[in-house]
Amino acid sequence: MNAELTGALTPAWVLFLLYLVAPATCGVALGLRWRGVFFPGERLLLGLTFGLALATALTFLMSFATGFDVLIVWLVVLLMAITAAYLLKSPRGTFNSSHGQKFSPSRKRWSKVDAYGLAVFFGAFALFTLLAPRLILWQNGGLATGYLDAWGDLPLHLSIVMSFMNGGRPALHSTIFAGEPLTYPFLSDFFSAMLMQIGIPLEHAIELPAILLNSVTLTLLFYLGYRLVRHRGAAALAPLLFVLAGGLGFLWFLADLYFAPRPIWEFLQHLPRRYTNISELKIHWVNPVLAHLLPQRSFLFGFPLGLSVILLWWNQSNRQRPSQAWIAGLMAGMTPLFHTHTFITVMLLAAMLALISLRRRETRRENLRYWLIFGATALLVAAPQLAFLLSSKLSLGGIRFHPGWMAEGENWLWFWLKNTSLFIPLTLLALALAKKLQLRRRALWFYLPFGTLLAIGNLFLFSAFAYDTNKVLVFWLLLSLPLVARLLTALYAAKSWWLHGFAFRLLLVALIFSGSLNLLLEWQGGGWPELSAEEVQLAQELRTKTDGRAMFLTAPMHNNLLTLAGRAVVLGYPGHVHSHGLDPAPVEKAIGEIYAGEAAAEAHLRHYAIDYIVAGPNERQRFGEKINWLQQRFPVFAQSENYVIYQVTGNEQLTVSEQLTQHE
Repeated sequence: MNAELTGALTPAWVLFLLYLVAPATCGVALGLRWRGVFFPGERLLLGLTFGLALATALTFLMSFATGFDVLIVWLVVLLMAITAAYLLKSPRGTFNSSHGQKFSPSRKRWSKVDAYGLAVFFGAFALFTLLAPRLILWQNGGLATGYLDAWGDLPLHLSIVMSFMNGGRPALHSTIFAGEPLTYPFLSDFFSAMLMQIGIPLEHAIELPAILLNSVTLTLLFYLGYRLVRHRGAAALAPLLFVLAGGLGFLWFLADLYFAPRPIWEFLQHLPRRYTNISELKIHWVNPVLAHLLPQRSFLFGFPLGLSVILLWWNQSNRQRPSQAWIAGLMAGMTPLFHTHTFITVMLLAAMLALISLRRRETRRENLRYWLIFGATALLVAAPQLAFLLSSKLSLGGIRFHPGWMAEGENWLWFWLKNTSLFIPLTLLALALAKKLQLRRRALWFYLPFGTLLAIGNLFLFSAFAYDTNKVLVFWLLLSLPLVARLLTALYAAKSWWLHGFAFRLLLVALIFSGSLNLLLEWQGGGWPELSAEEVQLAQELRTKTDGRAMFLTAPMHNNLLTLAGRAVVLGYPGHVHSHGLDPAPVEKAIGEIYAGEAAAEAHLRHYAIDYIVAGPNERQRFGEKINWLQQRFPVFAQSENYVIYQVTGNEQLTVSEQLTQHE
């Protein structure tokens, strides 16, 4: 199946926008029927998020019946276009079974809030139009990425995307761990594969969703911030704080600058380190753009789906008769295969919000009904996804009691101050000054579960890889930002020069200085090489000459050349496998025995159903001259200047024993 790697940007945008019309219109048409008072911008964003997620899920499910190809993608688009036309043509009331009557949702005209929201969206769109194209860089025919945090993750995502392009029904097998199902949440990558099916090259199929969905995320954060603090300026400041957030790493920048032997301008052009990730100082809270929005593609849908559910909760939180819990439940239930940690976080928050909602005796019965319907719908939709995710050897031991997150014996207060700067103290100060800041009691109760997330994340880990707990903690940050922003806007509006001219500026700089330095450093970088031009070309050759289900043996590494071929390897980067709750050690040992030609090699080749063995620079560097036995045993399938691909199984599907005998 043809799968272009790169191409012209303008045609890619045209195809992308053409594809978006039907899912977005269908989602918005459905959103118009949701009960509650929404700003028009909120309905558009909620509808767009729901429509795209629904289109992705429907295409994935239908692919199992007919196979995954361009026809199935456009068929789903057609079905959604028909549905949208029907919904827009029919009366915009929806039947409310609890009251037995038609309900016309209240609508607001476009207001200043929506004008601010539009400005946030286009500002975010401009930002990610600059940042996203650095996800994939082509350098002298080779593949690189402009972000260190994407360097480790990008090959995994590319291998998943390309594996969906192998034709036929989706084969949900891990591309980096032989014999295991694809337990990594993959639907965001499947969405990129859908775009490739309609003719968008891989490069743009990765970057264009990042531009759109990250812009949606920041705009949803604006609307949610406005709901909490009822201040347009503070709500607009919250996304900016998120984009530039960092810890106190800038203090070490000032020290580096003071002792630098070069002029300040030259020093800024050659920053020596990342000031939001200094592991020796236990600073691990990386800037959110570089930690989540760009490298972690599962968050492309995870953030907007999670924020959409939270907005729906807010819309119902103060109603005497909260209704349509199934909508929020449906959106929450869709998240496990988009982003599992978002599902975990949303369900934790739902449990806490449900308990809080029971405090009001007069609405206790209706609130209880709402949360039961929400939970039942979410779990019903999520159940088959969770069953699949738990169908492997995945260990749930990654979720465990572990006080302090990554503090490891350091004072917790100092650890969190270094990592998140003044966000925690300023959040507490905003809560203490809630009356002066005109924060409603409803907003404070609603924020309580999100503040509790910080405590939970300090007591439990939610992944085998401790760092990944920040995928839960980041939702604490998202809901804390509007409170911090409201405090800053109050300082800015103060008549006192001390508050307006000094405190506001000092606090703002302390919150965004480190993150700004980190973004500057990544923007200056020339890129982190993933694959050479030779590896890119060989990957394309292997893609056209081998079956999509073929199994390759390579040295365990994250950026093997099979990344772009869409072929599975016995073991990719062991750290990825370990972070997914699996133990790569036995497989890593078996790979060493195969390349060394030990007695167990034949049994391992048979056990892992290996079709081809790669012998290249990485294999020679790791296993040395031992790999020379391969050329005496197996025929050469493909060869380039530095690589030899040996064929273990031929077209006749000979057994390993027969092939070994044949070559003896």
